[in-house]
Amino acid sequence: MDIDKINSSLDTIGVDVSYIENIINDIVSEYSSDLDKIMENIYNNVINDEYPAINTIEKYFMELSNCLYFMCEKSERLGIFDSISKSKAQETYNTKYLEHQHSTDGKVGAKKPTVAESQAISENASIYDKTVNDLYNRAYKIIKAKVSAAETMVSTLSKILSHRMQESQLVSMQTGRKILNEENVF
Repeated sequence: MDIDKINSSLDTIGVDVSYIENIINDIVSEYSSDLDKIMENIYNNVINDEYPAINTIEKYFMELSNCLYFMCEKSERLGIFDSISKSKAQETYNTKYLEHQHSTDGKVGAKKPTVAESQAISENASIYDKTVNDLYNRAYKIIKAKVSAAETMVSTLSKILSHRMQESQLVSMQTGRKILNEENVF
């Protein structure tokens, strides 16, 4: 086994992955920066606070719910890029496949291309279109996952608010009873 060839291949792949990751990060950031900011604020002001104020939780509950409304549209718009890039990659593949299959038309004695040859030519011709589709597909999946996580956070904030309101009502009822009990003593 040639370790140098393996290391060289790893280095090349690392560079390619880094380049692709940067593109995906740019796409995701473009579509989710508002959501990311709200989730970061929730982390800093609700999750990291041992007992955050009800008005803080209410504020983020409303902000996050509002942001999700807009994120649904953004994620579907990104989904269009995923669909179109997939169609483009398939179109390139099919065009090259058919061109290669018909490359011997009219040539006397020419060997008809094999399916494997046509597939190899088509896959090589469509590799960049497939990579672009993969970029959009992964960005779309990341956005969908972020939206799903944000929906879970909305649900969590709702439960926290509900629990806090119940606590507040309980304290209010207990305080009222103590006052009534104290009044009966006099």
